[in-house]
Amino acid sequence: MRQLTDEYGVEFALVYVRGNNKNGSGGTYKLFSGTSNRVSVPITKDSMLIYHTHPAGSPFSSAGDRRVLELLEQAGSPQRISQIVPSGRTDVIRFYQDGTHK
Repeated sequence: MRQLTDEYGVEFALVYVRGNNKNGSGGTYKLFSGTSNRVSVPITKDSMLIYHTHPAGSPFSSAGDRRVLELLEQAGSPQRISQIVPSGRTDVIRFYQDGTHK
């Protein structure tokens, strides 16, 4: 995903749509592309935002990033943590809805 962002200069997001099997297994992964500073993802009880990129390289979650986790929780998704893949870095940053990072 970092390579896609570096090549096209836009955010990408990888979403897992939970399947009907135990613990949501058997689902599908979907890749979404956006603009230079945002990407839209589905907000449903079965959606989980696995990763998204930050073309400008910021390792910090934005208010919008945290809002997506909040909306997913409100929709019934089990997700409480996601990950940022910042351009120009080699690490992946985990973030929580409350804004803390790991």
